Amino acid sequence: MAGAGSGEKNEMEQKERGLEWFLANVKDCVEFLTVCWAFLMLTAFPVYVIDHYQDIGAYKFAFFSGISTLFLVPGAVLGLLYAVLKPFGGKKAAVRAEGGRLSWLDIGMLAYLLFNILSFLGSGFKEDAWAGVGGWNMGLRTQLLMIAAYFLLSRFFPLRRRELIEAGAMLGSGIAFVIGILHRFSIDPFGFYRGLDSDTTLRFLSTIGQATWYSSFVCTVLPIGLCLFYASDKTKVRVISGIYCTLGFMTLVTQNSDSAFAALAALLFGLFLASCVSPKRMERFLEVVILCAASFKAIGFLQRGFPEQAVCLGSLSEAFSMGVLSWIMLLLGAFAYILLLYMEEKGGTAFEKNWEKTGRRLFISVCVLAGILFIVVIGGIALNTSGLLERWFGISSENQYLLFNDKWGSDRGFNWKMAVRIFSGLPFLHKIIGVGPDCFMAYSYSVPEYAQLLNDYWKPDVLTNAHNEFLNLLICVGIGGLLSFLFLLGAGARRFYRIGKKHPEVLMGLLVVCSYAAHNFFCYQQVCCTPFLFLILGLSERLARRAEEGKRQSRQEIPE
Repeated sequence: MAGAGSGEKNEMEQKERGLEWFLANVKDCVEFLTVCWAFLMLTAFPVYVIDHYQDIGAYKFAFFSGISTLFLVPGAVLGLLYAVLKPFGGKKAAVRAEGGRLSWLDIGMLAYLLFNILSFLGSGFKEDAWAGVGGWNMGLRTQLLMIAAYFLLSRFFPLRRRELIEAGAMLGSGIAFVIGILHRFSIDPFGFYRGLDSDTTLRFLSTIGQATWYSSFVCTVLPIGLCLFYASDKTKVRVISGIYCTLGFMTLVTQNSDSAFAALAALLFGLFLASCVSPKRMERFLEVVILCAASFKAIGFLQRGFPEQAVCLGSLSEAFSMGVLSWIMLLLGAFAYILLLYMEEKGGTAFEKNWEKTGRRLFISVCVLAGILFIVVIGGIALNTSGLLERWFGISSENQYLLFNDKWGSDRGFNWKMAVRIFSGLPFLHKIIGVGPDCFMAYSYSVPEYAQLLNDYWKPDVLTNAHNEFLNLLICVGIGGLLSFLFLLGAGARRFYRIGKKHPEVLMGLLVVCSYAAHNFFCYQQVCCTPFLFLILGLSERLARRAEEGKRQSRQEIPE
């Protein structure tokens, strides 16, 4: 009897070892697929071009769709298989420690996934809801791939490959940055502008395509290198990432989209709040500010030195490059940096010990100032547009930023008013789940009343989205989809800020949320931008989970 029991036990152990071997190989395979996808997206996607700007959006999506089908789809299947079988593979304590827990960011992602599926199922435009609008194709298919990428990266990305991914990201986007800068000085080494008129060359840029797409791309991927420059203690890494950030800032000030400056302001705001935890962090923040202002000013010098080659840009871009704004930014940053170093040297360890109170005051003060500024700007626009400013104070302005009419923000005034009108006319169910992922155009032109208004204003062009991601989501995936998306952004920002206090590399996730949300308040989801949001959130979540795992292990008691 004892021998039979021992035989059954040995057989059970063999099965368990066999399952563990199988799961280990599955995990290795998922890790390989995940790394390949992330590397190709960050390194090859930015510079992938077939026929210059001809159908560049379609080619970009084909690349994204192709590598996602090749790597993410089997990776997701194997990842689910691993998650299902892992609890039966023995070492259950290790399973729990490995982190089956869901973060609030995970929950936000799952809620966003749910509402996209419900929106698709309830849509009357199934084909459009699945594929999305041609050129960026942000239908359910792409939403599924992006969410799969997030969960694969957050669970399976091998952190030993992190340096490879970071180097690839700076290489791929860095090349795009260089080409973008050259294009703004009429240097076209690869013939992108051959045969195009001056208006088209102003609206298309680098290896991404439309200037707004390029602006979205820059603002979304720049936090990768910026976080490296901010967080690393290695001189070599800081030099390389510093060069990358310089290129990023230089192309940002020449990309000719005002949305990028809103993104930059939000990014610096988030970085400042994260830097209030210590004087050393504040030093790094001020170094970022100085580098940014110096990069802007370097472009200004080049524009003045080569006026015939420099492309004429919008007023805001030139105000930052050739105007006084970058001088103010540079001088204030340098003054604060010198003052901080002086206070650190003079105060010694006592200054660092007392920093907590100083940092808290800075945090609160900047939040209050930001709130006041926001109220003043919105209030000023509202009062000026309604005529109350002139009635009360005898002041009025027709400045493009202060007068909210149909032409405001390159016709965004009209688009936003139409989006609100369209949403208010939706049936109750569609208010909750929307009309279908990326189905703004399909729905709005299917209603004769809206189609007439849109044609009267835009014909021969077609309005494909609201040019405000949050209004667009409100119509496409409803209140539920919008709230879930806002929740995942907010949960991610809070999570990465909290963990980033001790692990600054995690702040990459906070910065991309700030930058992306601010930029796409004036833009929309598209394949050159949004997949990188989910990619960076996945990498940041992976780093956050590692930090939490290390904290849990350090607290474990030694068994008796």
